[in-house]
Amino acid sequence: MRTQPVVAALLFIACGVEPGPGPGQFDGRDVSGNYELTYDDRLTLKLDVGGAVREVTQTGYGGVVDFGMVNGQPVRLDLTAFCAKPEVKCPSEAFWARAAITQPNLSQNRFELQQLTVVNDSTRMLPAGQRAESLSGLVDHAQNDRFLLGLGAQGGANDACLALAVSLAGGRFTRVGERQETVIEGRTPRNQPCSLDAGSLDAGLAVDGGALDGGAAVCQPTMVARRVVPPGAAVEGIADGKVFLGWTGGCAFGPFLVGATLTLETGFTGRRTGRFDPPPYTPAPVVLPPDGGAPDGGP
Repeated sequence: MRTQPVVAALLFIACGVEPGPGPGQFDGRDVSGNYELTYDDRLTLKLDVGGAVREVTQTGYGGVVDFGMVNGQPVRLDLTAFCAKPEVKCPSEAFWARAAITQPNLSQNRFELQQLTVVNDSTRMLPAGQRAESLSGLVDHAQNDRFLLGLGAQGGANDACLALAVSLAGGRFTRVGERQETVIEGRTPRNQPCSLDAGSLDAGLAVDGGALDGGAAVCQPTMVARRVVPPGAAVEGIADGKVFLGWTGGCAFGPFLVGATLTLETGFTGRRTGRFDPPPYTPAPVVLPPDGGAPDGGP
């Protein structure tokens, strides 16, 4: 997803061009429901100090993460203690283990790109007057039902530990009976789609941005995995889930690394448990990362 198409789509959604299916009519785009999320707890932590990135992977939140020496000083992070800070939200706090999901504009139009609202369903019995937290992002039904939610406003209680704007949650919704099939399609050496019937592409028409070696960009037969979904298949769960959170170095390490950034990434899956049945909530505005997409080619 990119920022300009996202903005344009939201404007169209607001205008309500061509209403979607009416009440009681089937809508194959519908992914609403209550979900249980399971985190894999395989963690990737990266510390960026002046452009030099140190990466550590581990399982679970116990123990101390050792990033080595920076400017002659040891840099270690007690991850359990860090996530326990009241001003810090780690993955299952920033994106909850139980969620109620809806698409508030689905009936207003037939667009493939839709607003997605996710409500914290971890606690059903809230104190009087209290409303559950919510997030809003986008789901693209033309791109394998992939979704993206910005978490930058969810990251902490003070400026020192506020999650960075790149923080996000994303993944794709799965359907009952879906499967993967491998097909042969045309691809250029830069892995861009091309027509096998057309053979070599003229330098001026190369779809990957230019010809190779001053000549034509060759279109080669390539094995490509495709998702196949039975017609009318209902939503079943979430796959390829990822939570990516970032903080300033000062939040984790104090003034010593105030100019650094710390990121944490972990995966999750989801299982739909029933229809959309949220606790009382106030819908949040759509928030996405600044570039409208996930870092490192994520969801």
